[in-house]
Amino acid sequence: MKKAVAILGGIIMAALFLSEAFAQERSFGGTFSYAGTGLDYMHFSDSRHFAQYQLRLETGSLFWSDQGNLGISASAFWNTVFSQIESRNGNLVRFYAGPGISIGYSEDIRNLPGIFFGLKGSIGAECSFSKGVSISLSISPMFGGHFSRKDSMVNMRLYRYGLCYGLMPEAGIRYIF
Repeated sequence: MKKAVAILGGIIMAALFLSEAFAQERSFGGTFSYAGTGLDYMHFSDSRHFAQYQLRLETGSLFWSDQGNLGISASAFWNTVFSQIESRNGNLVRFYAGPGISIGYSEDIRNLPGIFFGLKGSIGAECSFSKGVSISLSISPMFGGHFSRKDSMVNMRLYRYGLCYGLMPEAGIRYIF
């Protein structure tokens, strides 16, 4: 009997937790910049904090050289809204910033492909419209390392494209659900 009560209590607690988690605002869409294009998912834990996950195709090296290749990266952020403005017709503008991490495979300066990783920051603005669409503009510089292989040697250097490309503005459009 005690086990049944414990299991029932656990199921009720899980249901309450999940209903609270799914009641928060979420959005999914795409981001576009000179450095790459990607998919973006945002999940608000409350009105002031949200997690942001990105999966990107890194295309910046294609523009710098004729031998550039596509790269791929995954990033996660924990952002805090430090200011928001709500209009009379229900639109909401948020200004946010937060830390994150990133890992991926891409070229760095001198066309050396390899794995990169590092700490990433995000600062930006988002406008959520009452029709269920949001647009955003942000920058996300990264400070990290880049492992590359050349002549049977593995080199680790500062990932310079992470800082350079991160300072270029990134536009996003998302569907709010």
